[in-house]
Amino acid sequence: MQILNGYRVSFRQQGAATEIEGQAILRRITYSPQAVTRTYVGPDFVVREELFVPLELPAAIVSYQIEGARPADVLVRFTPVLDLMWPASIGGQESVWDASASAYILSEPLHRFTARVGSPDIVAHDDTVNATQRLSRSPGLAFTLRAGRDRRTVQVVIAGGTAAEDTAAIAGKLLEQRGSLERAAADHYSDLLDRALQIETPDPLVNRALAWSEIALDQAWVCNVDLGCGLIAGYGPSRKARRPQYDWFFAGDGMIATRALLAAGEYDRAREELEFILKYQDPRTGMVWHELTQSARYLDWKKYPYLYIHVDLSFDFLNTVDEYFSTTGDRGFVKDHWKALESAYGYCRSLLDPHDGLPRIPRDKEGANEQDPLGDELALSASWVGASASYADLAAAAGHAAGAQQARRTSEQARHAVTERYWDARRGVWISAHTRSGAPVTDPDLNPAALIRNSLLTAGQRDSLLDRLASADFQADWGTRSKAVSAASYDPNAYASGSVWALGTSGIAGTYWSAHRPLTALAVWNALLPWSSLDSLGHMHEVLAGDLYHPEVESVPEQTWSSASFLTTTVEGLLGLKVQGASGRVSFAPHLPPAWSAVTVRHVRVKGSDLTLHVTQLPGEVHLQAENAGAPVTMLFDPEIPLGARLR
Repeated sequence: MQILNGYRVSFRQQGAATEIEGQAILRRITYSPQAVTRTYVGPDFVVREELFVPLELPAAIVSYQIEGARPADVLVRFTPVLDLMWPASIGGQESVWDASASAYILSEPLHRFTARVGSPDIVAHDDTVNATQRLSRSPGLAFTLRAGRDRRTVQVVIAGGTAAEDTAAIAGKLLEQRGSLERAAADHYSDLLDRALQIETPDPLVNRALAWSEIALDQAWVCNVDLGCGLIAGYGPSRKARRPQYDWFFAGDGMIATRALLAAGEYDRAREELEFILKYQDPRTGMVWHELTQSARYLDWKKYPYLYIHVDLSFDFLNTVDEYFSTTGDRGFVKDHWKALESAYGYCRSLLDPHDGLPRIPRDKEGANEQDPLGDELALSASWVGASASYADLAAAAGHAAGAQQARRTSEQARHAVTERYWDARRGVWISAHTRSGAPVTDPDLNPAALIRNSLLTAGQRDSLLDRLASADFQADWGTRSKAVSAASYDPNAYASGSVWALGTSGIAGTYWSAHRPLTALAVWNALLPWSSLDSLGHMHEVLAGDLYHPEVESVPEQTWSSASFLTTTVEGLLGLKVQGASGRVSFAPHLPPAWSAVTVRHVRVKGSDLTLHVTQLPGEVHLQAENAGAPVTMLFDPEIPLGARLR
């Protein structure tokens, strides 16, 4: 629910007639996991504004600490909304002033939802009169806050919820217990960083970016009383359509974040996310869903063209569940949800072309590409090679040997068919997709990288593709372009035709590490570090332009899969750390930058074991110190050996 928009502040010092707009004197923004502080510096005063949202209360408190030679009032303006997230909506909203509560009360005629915006420090407020003409140049409502003689802090409470929730009690609790609630939030994030995977490098910027990536994963976990708990795709402005990108549920984004949870050792949360995805699987076809708005309960969401639209997600889901099983060894999950996994596999098979055994996209569906109507995609076919192999692993784990054998044969058949369909030998180019009319799409983009990740290329094809992707045609100083500059359809400011995605850049860095090109991988990965301080500090944007270092117009400032993929690639690529809980093994193949003398990794969880790994590198030497608090674990240590080195 959106309670208000257009919240803004200004300040008026005692004895002055003119107010000073806060935006004009904003000097600093400080982020912590539990709060955001903005510092305003006036002619002879400083105001520190802190925004705090408790972990478990549907409310927020905004406090203003005022320092200066003269007292200063805080003027708050906002526009009341009280409406549901897009596309659901309510009507007939009303705002009234409640003097006894010192707050504006927002309500609607059916009394399902309510909210309040107020403060015990209000000394003046706008009336909510039903005027026939506009009485002010500024839209919405306004009130004035003034600190008492013995204090210099004022605060605003914003609370909302259903009619069954007592917003007065919620607001009162937040005012009375603000200190303890802030400490609880700070303790929560401290405990999170203590228990999750810890990566300590000689570079404080890297350490900060990795810690914030784990914090962002935790902050993306949202519980909706009607829909359940799951990972949302990110946080951004609500914009005009009440569509706060991307604060609703996406199965695809959730799967990318699940990989990061597995990399961070957050196995219970990863299982919860997979079960949330299964909760809304199409019971009729087995198809995995695409997106779920937070307001889905209040409309017939299945009638909208967003729930079951992306065919690629069912393939990705099988691969993600297989990775979950391989990492955790949780055979019970596979057995408990076998029918659903079997159904998802059946849906994937229903899309196969009988002639080549590769998937086709129905006319009323989409693949990963939302921009162009396509009949098939190279990346989707490569995903089918992996998905059928993943299903074979899961079938074997669930005791279905015959199904596992059949799926492995299917995967091998698809493996041979992919290069035949997507390699244009005459022109020496890869075909990224075919249009619905069958025309090949050959503009150079990142899609062929999926062939490397699935080991579908000859050594010569792989090296040629890696060389091309490392060129300036694809690489910008801030990441990897989704489409080459030389492509006829390249547009640096288009959402998916030449822009730079953190998700794609992380994937390419991981591809170079897996292909044993660590220097190229490191350069690509390093390009992402500045993203964590570009806008919403600690978090990573969704997509930047392909020609200049700035966010795309539609980019979301806190995109979950951006920081999640950065974390995953760091763990699996840079550190080469892979846990195999099903077999009680862990492999550690670090690619340490030459400037790093040491790296420590704590809380590597393998079933009941908790490992600490400390690697040091000196000229001519690499040392590993491993500590295990738990049951014995089989470990493979395979560090990068520099060019020119000799083994003794």
